[in-house]
Amino acid sequence: MPILALTPSERQKIVDNALGILRVENLSPSESLQAGLEAYVNGQKSTTDLLSDLKSKYVTPRRS
Repeated sequence: MPILALTPSERQKIVDNALGILRVENLSPSESLQAGLEAYVNGQKSTTDLLSDLKSKYVTPRRS
């Protein structure tokens, strides 16, 4: 589903649910993730963009 197919309130509900899951696990999002989630709610980033940002920050490329 394209990002613009969702309203900002629908995207906010998705983010609130994700943050709730983190709280249940006694975790908190980093400042960069919080900024990314805000950009998602505002329609500036897609979930694919957020995933790419997280992978580039935390996943180490494997060399063969």
